[in-house]
Amino acid sequence: MSTHTDNKLCLAQIMGEIPADDQKQLLNILNQLQEKNGYIAERDLEELAVLSGTPESVLHGLMSFFSSYRTRPLGRNHLLVCSGTACYACGADLIYNRLVSGLDLDEYGTSPDGFITVEKVQCVGACSLAPVTITNKELEGKVKFTQITEKLASLRRCDGGQGA
Repeated sequence: MSTHTDNKLCLAQIMGEIPADDQKQLLNILNQLQEKNGYIAERDLEELAVLSGTPESVLHGLMSFFSSYRTRPLGRNHLLVCSGTACYACGADLIYNRLVSGLDLDEYGTSPDGFITVEKVQCVGACSLAPVTITNKELEGKVKFTQITEKLASLRRCDGGQGA
């Protein structure tokens, strides 16, 4: 797990990679910070505000506008359930609701043991394959709930004994 000092060094490194006259590339900075840390902690936003001279309110506005930014770490596995119109019509919400109730997820969609984070997302652009899920960046279409539970069981077996 990274420390606050590590995160400050990471942010300073990212800021150092951007030309001094171009410190307003906030989205680029946020993207790089999230890529390196997996999420953007509140203390990182505070530090970025100081280093870039940008009000924290602007940074929070960007974070809330773009849903891809995370303020908490993900579970070791990441499952996205598409909720676009085609997927919804093919039962994606039912799949999502069964997953949430069966996995005892917290308010952020992460299991207590950190095994998985489940999120509902807007259309992923694979409507002809509805319903669609993306597990650890691997898209699967025409999924059934049983396929997902089998995949999760397989991931659990490969989880290296971590968690429950």
